[in-house]
Amino acid sequence: MIEILLLKKKPQIEFQFLAKGFELIDAQIQENYGFYAYNDIESIALNNASIPKLAKWLRMITWVLNGIPFFPDTETYKKANLNIRFKKTELTLWLTDSYMAN
Repeated sequence: MIEILLLKKKPQIEFQFLAKGFELIDAQIQENYGFYAYNDIESIALNNASIPKLAKWLRMITWVLNGIPFFPDTETYKKANLNIRFKKTELTLWLTDSYMAN
């Protein structure tokens, strides 16, 4: 039986969990699309969206001190991401506007 986890609708990020691995559909980054075996996974890390929050505060502080917002705004940063490290490769899935990152 196939279990499906939909992280984003547009662009689509979907995991299809199979017996020996998972099929990844990533419409945002085409190179991520494919089948990945569970035995090849070394680590999985979820990086939360704290960096954009920090960027927002630093932007406001530099605006108050200098009169000009010096630090880049939060829109230039990717928010949360999921890194999956395999024996021979590494995937990064950007979770901006996904159900899991909200």
